[in-house]
Amino acid sequence: MEDWLIPLVAILCGAGLPIILLMVVVVRTTRQRHEERMAMIEKGIVLEEPERRANKYGALRNGLLMVGLAFGAILGVYMDGTMSSEWEGFSVVIYTVLGGGVAYLVYFFIVLKMMEKEKEQ
Repeated sequence: MEDWLIPLVAILCGAGLPIILLMVVVVRTTRQRHEERMAMIEKGIVLEEPERRANKYGALRNGLLMVGLAFGAILGVYMDGTMSSEWEGFSVVIYTVLGGGVAYLVYFFIVLKMMEKEKEQ
């Protein structure tokens, strides 16, 4: 067998299958929702669109994410010299992703407290 064929199949299966699965799920969900709505319309039931609330804290989320990614990247640059030679260069990516995750956790807890305060009022 060709030496290049095995990695090609591995990459296509590793990346292609999740993408295809996601597309199938989205198409089926959309089609099912459409058929449901059409059946309701045929029966004479008028459905109102559910009211979508805008995310009031989108700017906070984006700002915290950018700050977290930046701090993670800076920490990764400084920690790059402490990693073993096998992992050298990966520390920037690792700490950047870690910073983004920490930023999302901070965002979650901040919004949770803000929503609790809104409920009290």
